[in-house]
Amino acid sequence: MVLNFRKLMVLVIVFFLVLPVSANAASINGTANSPWFPQWFKHEEAGVKNLSTAFVGKYEVPMLSYSRTGQPHIYEAFKATPAVPGNCGPGNAWVCNTWNDSDLIPGSLSQMATMQYIDSHTIRWAYSAAGMIRGASIELMNDMSFVDDNWENLIQISKFGDTLIGTPSIQVIGGHYMLAATIMGGDLYDHKLVYMHYTGNTPKTSCISAGSVYDCVVIDQSLGFGSIGAPSLQVTDNGSIGIAYYKSGEVMYAYPHDHSVLWPSNCGPEVGGNETWRCITIFAGTETGTVGQVVKLAAGKSLSESGIAFTYDDELIPVTLYHADYVGSGGNCGWDGRLGLAGYRWHCEDIVFMYNLSPGGKPSFSIDIDPDGYSVMAYDFRGCDLCNNDLNVAYPKARIGDLDPGWITEGVDGAPVFDVETGAQAAISINSSGRGFISYLQEEDYVLPDLNIALQGLQIFLPITAKP
Repeated sequence: MVLNFRKLMVLVIVFFLVLPVSANAASINGTANSPWFPQWFKHEEAGVKNLSTAFVGKYEVPMLSYSRTGQPHIYEAFKATPAVPGNCGPGNAWVCNTWNDSDLIPGSLSQMATMQYIDSHTIRWAYSAAGMIRGASIELMNDMSFVDDNWENLIQISKFGDTLIGTPSIQVIGGHYMLAATIMGGDLYDHKLVYMHYTGNTPKTSCISAGSVYDCVVIDQSLGFGSIGAPSLQVTDNGSIGIAYYKSGEVMYAYPHDHSVLWPSNCGPEVGGNETWRCITIFAGTETGTVGQVVKLAAGKSLSESGIAFTYDDELIPVTLYHADYVGSGGNCGWDGRLGLAGYRWHCEDIVFMYNLSPGGKPSFSIDIDPDGYSVMAYDFRGCDLCNNDLNVAYPKARIGDLDPGWITEGVDGAPVFDVETGAQAAISINSSGRGFISYLQEEDYVLPDLNIALQGLQIFLPITAKP
């Protein structure tokens, strides 16, 4: 049977719509405004905490994880593959598993960290358990089939205090954990910002009395309840290490630094009588406003592709989502540098009024860096006191080639009615082609929350004119 021209064009269009797109095929203009497809993942999933997302493995499979109140498990799910059929989620197209540890304290679970090997990859977490900060690791093949899992104690909490504040923040470097955590202890609520890193196979006792291959040091310290918040640790592709955190009404940034007389180190452990880190203020509160205690850092290929997300609550204006971008020089925040040549190395700007944040009054936002170095933030947003609470994303206009300054805000999923919050615990990840994945909650009074997901799809326009 011979196909006419119109039918042939339909087949061509269908072919392009289903054709896989390589990670290098997407341009800046073609990914940022691709459509989002929000959908429920699990109905009535009670007590969800610590939502995290990532694209894992060679094929960048979307994956999410979380803990639940009263449950000693890490809940994790990834998109099904031909090798691993689905058992949950929309159309049973996802695979749900749990990591079980009877000592796990729900609410203390870190974000996922992942590392690619040759034919396999690892996903890791850290959490509080039995007086330790413990690490859990799962290794999967690139087709997501199971290889191995294990756990290890990383930090003995009693060495620095008695209580883990919030969650640890981790990365996986060279197959080893890198971790930052805030630990509190003592009558004066002494807070210590602790940094753990691998230093070789010779056992050390700075993290655990029994000894381990990791070394732990205190980067910053402060007295007073709530004086240091949970940190956010990132490592750029070229190896720059940074930690963003809240301290006594300020957004702080810490990084390893070689001491000099003209540019001294001012925090961290001492070596040869000199400290080995720089801790600088990114943004400080005022007499009429306070900085939120949740601070999140994202990093790309280098320090110039770093962004910090935080909130600022001023009594004269609504609660506002802020972003700090590393610019090196000519910024308006983050004073740092050599004596006589110091300047503002970061650029801080307000992105959007969040009004009352959410019905529970807790900030919900996250940040990632796309392959071109632009920050992308997901957040729940109430546009006015009587407006619905919706899930949104924001990114610089330059991400779509617009030369004008400023940011674009875009709706992802809307709340059906006023008293429903869509976007709680929003967690965003961006893959190597610039497309996003968000996991979040839809919460309503007197109803168990739904766990939702939104994936950014491919949008193709074919300017074909077909004559009959």
